[in-house]
Amino acid sequence: MAVGCPLGLNTTVTSGIISAVNREVTTSDGSKYIVMQTDAAINSGNSGGALVNSKGEVIGINTLKLSGEGVEGIGFAIPISSTEDITSQLITHNKVLRPYIGIEGITVDENMAKQYKIVEGVYVRKVEDFTAAQKSGLKVGDVITEVDGKKVKTVDEINEIKNTKNIGDKVTLKIYRDKNYQTIELTLEEQP
Repeated sequence: MAVGCPLGLNTTVTSGIISAVNREVTTSDGSKYIVMQTDAAINSGNSGGALVNSKGEVIGINTLKLSGEGVEGIGFAIPISSTEDITSQLITHNKVLRPYIGIEGITVDENMAKQYKIVEGVYVRKVEDFTAAQKSGLKVGDVITEVDGKKVKTVDEINEIKNTKNIGDKVTLKIYRDKNYQTIELTLEEQP
């Protein structure tokens, strides 16, 4: 059962089945989620509500739905086990603590790399003041090609690696600067 307040209707409950677990979906803004798929109606206003099993146990947090012509009944919930760290942080710190690098980046694909005579990776478009990126010596114009030995080509790939770390952890960035590769060590800080 999906609980929520869709369309301003208070305390609405819909029911359905779980048709998939550990399904990876990508939203229109490029964010990736590992979710449970349900055909219980999930509409605007259900997000953040509970997905409950027949025993009354909360098994997920209603998150999003696929929509479009000919699409019905495909909703998604984040598994409750994925929320335990966030819940613990909210109880302890009254906020969620996330690791932060402090850059804005642009994907450099094969065509762009050839055009600008650089390498594929993430071009650093901006370095925020007083951040881990600035303290590590990262500069505008650098191209990040690896994080902790894993090749990266998008900001999302950097974030996927970063989000497995904790504040205070060190990460190693392989960058391309002035036609040479360099390695920079960076200590992740708390996202402001």
